[in-house]
Order: sequence, then structure tokens, then C-alpha cells
Amino acid sequence: MDEPQAGPDAAVSLHPFEHEPAPPEGRKLIRNPAVVARGIGLGALTAGLAGLAVVSARKFGWFATPAAVVAGGSALLSGWAALIHLTGGEKFDDHRWI
Repeated sequence: MDEPQAGPDAAVSLHPFEHEPAPPEGRKLIRNPAVVARGIGLGALTAGLAGLAVVSARKFGWFATPAAVVAGGSALLSGWAALIHLTGGEKFDDHRWI
């Protein structure tokens, strides 16, 4: 089918948020060095918490299971955050104009 052509006979959109797409962003090796530094710090925290979980479970056995579970869960979440930071951070909206 033929696509609609712009011109005096074209239908006018009444949608208030319709506009042309934004130009693509330029590529950068490191977008924000502070985000990378936080990612490295969160990675170190992940390693420390994971080590704490393993050592406490091995050394203290069943008595340390609750602490090991909390440390392991915290290691999982901080590892997830470290990966987000090291891969460029997150955008809270996919829209290019925001």
C-alpha cells in the first residue's frame, strides 16, 4: 500500500506528543567515569559479601546460615548493580527526548 504523503491534503494528527525521532547519540568509550568507579566499588563489595557468606557458612556451620543467606543475597543484589553500572548505567525511560 502507499504510505500517506505530507501536504495540504494530509490528515493532521491530534496527538500532542507526536514528533520526529531524536538524533542518535554519539558513541563514547566511557560515558561517565563516576558510574564506572561506582561499578568497580560495587564489584568489590560483591566479592567481599560472597566471601563472607562462604567463610561464615564453612566456619560456623548451621549457626551462621541466616547471616550467610543475608550476605549471599546482598552479594547477588550488589553484583547486579555492579553489572548495571559497568555496562553504562540505566536509562529510566527509553524515549530519546527525555
